Amino acid sequence: MVYHADPPLLNLFAGVGLKLFGSRADIFFSVVFHVLGLLAAVTVYLLTLRLSGSRVAAVVATALMVFSPSFVLYENWLMYSFPAAVMLTVSAWLLYRYVETRQTKWCAAFFTVLAMLLLTRSLFHLAWMILIAVVLFACLRERRKPVLLAALVPLLVVAAWYGKNYYYFGVFSSSTWMGLGLSNISTLVATQKELQPLVADGRLTPFALVSRYRETDKLFASQLLPPSGIPVLDQVRKSNGPYNFNNRQIVDINRYYTQDAVTLIRTYPFNYVYGLVLADGLFFSPSDMNRYFSEHNRSAAAPMQRWFNPLWYGVSTAPKVVDQPHFGFNSRWTLEINTSKALIALWLLVLPYGYWQARQGVLKRPVEAKPRAIVLGFIVVTAAYLYVVGTTLELAENYRYRFLIEPLFFVLTATAVVSLVDFIKLRISHMRGHGQRNRS
Repeated sequence: MVYHADPPLLNLFAGVGLKLFGSRADIFFSVVFHVLGLLAAVTVYLLTLRLSGSRVAAVVATALMVFSPSFVLYENWLMYSFPAAVMLTVSAWLLYRYVETRQTKWCAAFFTVLAMLLLTRSLFHLAWMILIAVVLFACLRERRKPVLLAALVPLLVVAAWYGKNYYYFGVFSSSTWMGLGLSNISTLVATQKELQPLVADGRLTPFALVSRYRETDKLFASQLLPPSGIPVLDQVRKSNGPYNFNNRQIVDINRYYTQDAVTLIRTYPFNYVYGLVLADGLFFSPSDMNRYFSEHNRSAAAPMQRWFNPLWYGVSTAPKVVDQPHFGFNSRWTLEINTSKALIALWLLVLPYGYWQARQGVLKRPVEAKPRAIVLGFIVVTAAYLYVVGTTLELAENYRYRFLIEPLFFVLTATAVVSLVDFIKLRISHMRGHGQRNRS
C-alpha cells in the first residue's frame, strides 16, 4: 500500500516468485514469461484470422512477431514491458469475443485485463481505460447496461489504487515519476546558461540544475523528512545497493521536476519541439536495440536482427548514436537511434485504414461486422494513445513504449494487406469482365 513509484503487479509477481522459489526464481520467471509468449502467439493468430479472414495472413503475422528480435529479447527480460504487451493483445481478443457473442463474461474479462494492465504499466492511465469504456458504451447502444456493469468493478479497483496514491502522496496516478521523465524532453534540453537566470529569479526551482543521472545523491540529501517508520519509504538505498526511488522524498522532487519542465516548455518551446523530434525518431526505431538488455542476449539476437530489421524496418542492424540532452548537447550521454522511414510510412497508411474500417463497420454495416470494426478501432485508438504519450512525456527509450502495441500492429498490418490484395483482385476481375463484354 505504501509503494508509489510504480504500479504494484510486477512487484507482486516478483515477490511471489522470490518467496516461493528462492534461488530457483529465475526458472519460474522464465517459464511464466515464455507461457505469456505462447499466449501472445495464439492470440495474434486468432485475431488475425478473424479480422482478415486469411489463414495465411494469420500464420505470417504470428511468425513475424514470434521470430522478431524484439519479441525474443523482451520475453527474456524481467520487466513490465512484455507482460503489458501480452495483456494488451489478449484484451483485444476478449473484446472481439464479447462483441461477437454478446456474453457479459467476455466483457468482464476484457475490463479485468485492462485493469491488470493499468496496475502493471503506468503508461496506461485510468483516463485511457475510461475512454475505451465510453467508446464501447457508445458503439453498443443495445448493450450499454452490461458494458457499464462489466466495467464498473475493474475501473473502481484502478481508481482505488490511484485514490490511495492521492491520499498518501498527493498524486492521482499509479506512478510518481512523471516529472522525472518529462525533464528529459524539456529541462535537460536547455543549457545551464539558459537555466541559471530562471533559477535565480525564482521561476525554476534549484532542482532544474540537478542531474538525476550524475547527481542522484542530491535528490535524496536535499530534504530531511522525519522518519515514517516504513523502511520502503525511508531507506535511501535498496538492500542490494541502488537508490530507492520509492523513498518519500521522490514524491516532492517529482513535483519540482514537473513544475520546472512545464515552465521550460513555456519559456523555450523550440527546445521542447526539438525534443519531440528526437523522441519521434526514437519511437520509430527498432525496439530490439534497448541497452538495458544484457550483452549476452543482445549478441544472441544479432543473427535475427540481420534479416528482420531490413525486412520489417528497412534499416540496417547498426544503430546511429546521438547526444542525449543533458543540459544541452555535450556528448556526455548518448542514445541509440535508427529511425525507420518505412515504419513511419506504414503507420501513416495502416492506422487510417484501421480507423476507416472501424468507422464503416460501426456506422453502416450489419451487426455481424461490429466485432471486427470495434477491435480495429480499439487497436487504432490505443496506438494513437501510445504514440502521443510515448513521445511527449519522455525522451530516452521511446521505442520501448511502441513495443507494447507491436503484436496488435502485426495484426492490423496483416489485415490491411489482405484487404489490399482482395481489392486488387476485385479490380482485376472487373477489368477482365469489362474487357470480355467489349469483345463480345
